[in-house]
Amino acid sequence: MISYELKVESGDEVIEITEEGTIYFAEVFLDTINNDTQKKSNAILARVTIQGNIDASINDNLIKFSEWARDLNAKTTYRKVTLTVKKDATTILRMYEIPDMFVCDYREVYGNPSDDKTAFFELNLTQKETKLKDFKTC
Repeated sequence: MISYELKVESGDEVIEITEEGTIYFAEVFLDTINNDTQKKSNAILARVTIQGNIDASINDNLIKFSEWARDLNAKTTYRKVTLTVKKDATTILRMYEIPDMFVCDYREVYGNPSDDKTAFFELNLTQKETKLKDFKTC
């Protein structure tokens, strides 16, 4: 079963979600902004979407995500994000290290108790323009 670990760093502050089964969806999307482009250009954005279950064990981290989404301080708005995708406990399929990311959207959804995902969060991140060269895939 695929599992995910998320680490967000800004100075001394680190937000981590490493609990297995908490994050159930991750997407890394290198987006050419203009889909009608005729040649390769610098108009490419790195976007990351994370979805996971809201649980008391990560409540403090979710509050920090919410605060980051509302942060307008240039020193702390842009943060380094590391997303690790694991096949199992010892096999890493991919690791992404993306500096200078900011929150485009953050939401928490509380649904119907008969639904699988009674409460979940979604974090949509985008990398700062002109920083694509610093995007690392391992």
